[in-house]
Amino acid sequence: PKARFALVKGDEVEAVYAYCNLHGLWKLDKR
Repeated sequence: PKARFALVKGDEVEAVYAYCNLHGLWKLDKR
């Protein structure tokens, strides 16, 4: 899956979440 969204100046990504009906909730933390 892909997702696109805009960040405004000063925003930063902390974590990304995705839900899969087979595997449950997945989380990717900021590295």
